[in-house]
Amino acid sequence: MTLPATQVLRRTPLFMTLTEDDLRHVAAVAVPRKYGRKETVFREGDPADGFFVVQTGKVKVFKLSEEGKEQVLHVLEQGQSFAEAAIFEGGAYPAHAETLADSELLLLPKVAFIHLLERNPRLAVRMLASLSRWLRRMTDLVENLSLRDVESRLVFYLSEELKSRGIPARDGVVLDLPVSKNVLASRLGTVPETFSRTLKKLQGEGLIAVRGKQIRILSAGPLFSLLSR
Repeated sequence: MTLPATQVLRRTPLFMTLTEDDLRHVAAVAVPRKYGRKETVFREGDPADGFFVVQTGKVKVFKLSEEGKEQVLHVLEQGQSFAEAAIFEGGAYPAHAETLADSELLLLPKVAFIHLLERNPRLAVRMLASLSRWLRRMTDLVENLSLRDVESRLVFYLSEELKSRGIPARDGVVLDLPVSKNVLASRLGTVPETFSRTLKKLQGEGLIAVRGKQIRILSAGPLFSLLSR
């Protein structure tokens, strides 16, 4: 289901503190764009002519090594924005972006958006407040992921996914992974083989059960206690 632009923008961390009037002004400069599955949104080095908000679907942002190895930086879903920094730096997109499903995106064009901020300084100040909250959360997330082994990263990811969906972390809860296991492995900073071994280890310990892209929490207490090691 496609939500109106203002409702999607309300869910976006960058705009969460804006007034309804502010949101209408932002929505007025947004340009809707549709993409098919596995379609390129932009490539690393392309001129940054705007940033995006996901209205429907999923988008991955990733880097490619010289050998062609892919490192997923983000997987974005409804209400999440990406490539914001590039438009203020006045340069090029620093990574690749590709859809993981049929997607509808809102493009916030660089020139129109900056003119909007220049005409409405209070909107810019409110955006800074939203951005500071979001950056604080991202800093905590990066620290948690970078300082843990793969097993702890996976458990932390499961914990954060449950929280974001408002699902209590209890025995019997089923979590549908929003992306493929290969994409999730890259997002967690590991390779598919190590990710698969980690899943099998947790299954062997009776903590989870895996079926396709579904993970069932069998023993929530011992599973999430791994985060306090």
